[in-house]
Amino acid sequence: MIMLKRRVFALIGLLPFLICRSYAQQLNGNSTNFSFAYFSQNNSQQLLYMGNASFSSEHDYINLTPDPFATLNQPSSKETAPNVALQNCIGRVLYRQQLTMWPASFTTVFTIFVKNVTTNATGALANFNGDGLAFIIVPNNKSFLAKSYGAFLGLFDSSTNGNTTEQLAIEFDTYANEFDPDNNHVGIDIQSITYTATANMGNHGMDIKAGRAIQVRIHYDGWAKSLQIYARYANNSSAYASIVNHTVELENTVPRLAYVGFSAATGNSYEIHKILDWNFSSVMLPESSLKLPPMGTGKPGGSGGRVKIGFLAGSITVGLVVVGLLALEFVIRRMKKKKHASSTLERESFSRELAVIQTAPHRYSYKELAAATNNFSDAELLGTGGFGSVYRGNLNAGRNEQVKLVAVKKISAGSRQGEREFISEIITIGRLRHRNLLQLQGWCHERDELLLVYDYMPNGSLNKFLYDRNWDTPLNWPRRHRILCGLASALLYLHEEWEQRVVHRDVKPSNVMLDGEFNAHLGDFGLARLIEHDDSNPAVTTRLAGTPGYMAPECSYTGKATAESDVFSFGIVLLEVATGRRVVELNCPLTEGNLVEWVWGLYSKDSVLECVDPKLDGFDYDAEEIRRVLILGLACSHPDPQLRPSMRQAIQVLMNPNEELPQLPSTRPMAIYVVLPPVGPVFSQSTSSSNLGRGATSSSVMAESSVGSITTSLNQGR
Repeated sequence: MIMLKRRVFALIGLLPFLICRSYAQQLNGNSTNFSFAYFSQNNSQQLLYMGNASFSSEHDYINLTPDPFATLNQPSSKETAPNVALQNCIGRVLYRQQLTMWPASFTTVFTIFVKNVTTNATGALANFNGDGLAFIIVPNNKSFLAKSYGAFLGLFDSSTNGNTTEQLAIEFDTYANEFDPDNNHVGIDIQSITYTATANMGNHGMDIKAGRAIQVRIHYDGWAKSLQIYARYANNSSAYASIVNHTVELENTVPRLAYVGFSAATGNSYEIHKILDWNFSSVMLPESSLKLPPMGTGKPGGSGGRVKIGFLAGSITVGLVVVGLLALEFVIRRMKKKKHASSTLERESFSRELAVIQTAPHRYSYKELAAATNNFSDAELLGTGGFGSVYRGNLNAGRNEQVKLVAVKKISAGSRQGEREFISEIITIGRLRHRNLLQLQGWCHERDELLLVYDYMPNGSLNKFLYDRNWDTPLNWPRRHRILCGLASALLYLHEEWEQRVVHRDVKPSNVMLDGEFNAHLGDFGLARLIEHDDSNPAVTTRLAGTPGYMAPECSYTGKATAESDVFSFGIVLLEVATGRRVVELNCPLTEGNLVEWVWGLYSKDSVLECVDPKLDGFDYDAEEIRRVLILGLACSHPDPQLRPSMRQAIQVLMNPNEELPQLPSTRPMAIYVVLPPVGPVFSQSTSSSNLGRGATSSSVMAESSVGSITTSLNQGR
């Protein structure tokens, strides 16, 4: 009887898995992603500029309307505006290619900068503002309407306002017209410039026109038909504020194929409108998603739809309850077994984990992957790592089709965390889309084997070019710098531009893969963790995750992986690429054995260029660019996580030679971490930064405290 009940529960529990899987199989896997961490002459060619919009090569951003001070080297104390036309301007920038807007879900993150123009043209200082800018989805790449300046933001004019125009705009309005609630609001515009939904930015402590960069995140859920708008001041670690959440059925609003971009306008008053960066990613959904009603409307497309939706909801609800009971039973069993528990999860539990991946990559059979890798022969072995081996594979072997080379990662059976890492990697990397991330193509789970299929990287890892003694061709500096910029762009996407913050936790040269053109692709997401953007749920681990030398020192004490700990690892990679030395060298003099300590010592003597990789001597390179990379590497590897730059600040230093370098003390600080548990005796441990990578620690005094905290003391000197 007990066995029968368990089987019934198991069958009911499989309902949500089967339903989710059926939807997952309908997905065609198409996706779009582009990312402009900054705007350059090269990537600017992917954009269409209209009207007054222009690209600023001096500062790597886009001006949607004229900046009266852009050509001034040093603005005068009165900031007198030059003689340029500032009133009734319109600027529009579009991504050059059409995108499929439905059925799809998309997320876009961009940074805007809006500032009042101060002028003394009338003999007295006066502040003007108007009219704002908007993120837009438009049906074509034709120019805007001639009289759409001012309040119309380059979108409508008096003849089209209020009519169906097959476009959608999310406005950031800075001028209070008669139909506006105020001069500091966000609105969703569909048929007219009069919003269908609006919210005041001041209620969230932000002023659009205050001259502070604001990072915006817009997410459209194609299943729920929900348009969500978030914002925060850029370079701010605080959480995004939820500004607007509104139901929009895109299939009834814009064409299936449309253009995305930005529009801005001025009227009698004027201001500066800039776009500093832009990331966009979308995932196609099955046609069946169009038949679902918007979330919460309760309006299916007919009685048949109501039955289907009710059955689906009821099945999922029952299934989730049963899954919850099974999960509770599983946890209790694990607690009872403790150390005697098996390291392999039950297959049903594993399947339920995978059921949540609606956009899962292709699932291969073991037979397919074995044939592709010549039965995982040593001849196809590309390398080994902490969780298994990687093999080169040809998925079209023996067929009259184009050869498709892949890399197949086979999780080691002896890996204690293999299956857990396998699930983490699929869930994480399967949903990420960025040109500098190693793309997961598929997976396999058969015969107790765990396999992942990636794009094949013909040039292997960065580690090979830096440290393989059998490799005769060193990387020149332009290629190294491009690799570092690509790696920084990938980390910026993970930390700030995706829907959740992703902490990689194992950034190092061997995890930076290089394609045929030496573009960087960050891989190995087995240790990655998803956390909220406000760090309210940091990646806490009961074991040290990562590689010694690349782990931030605070991780040993807090057990938490953060964006700052990724920045530390990135700083180590910067130093390794510039110097050609490992983070810890065993065959070097004692003063040079620790990379960070050695470079900082030369920096204190104003001789930091003495540590440049000798293999670069045969190449022409930009000494100032290398100096900036070395100083940035030291800043990123600062012992105090609060004093490290963010990835956005780091990429600005890398890509813009005019960006101010981080300020560093002349000598490397020494960090002392004091860990205070909630109750009872406290043992503080101190680690000198000069011993990072050697594992040297020393115990300190004992104290009593009832407050749990971690403090960091920074002492100058070594």
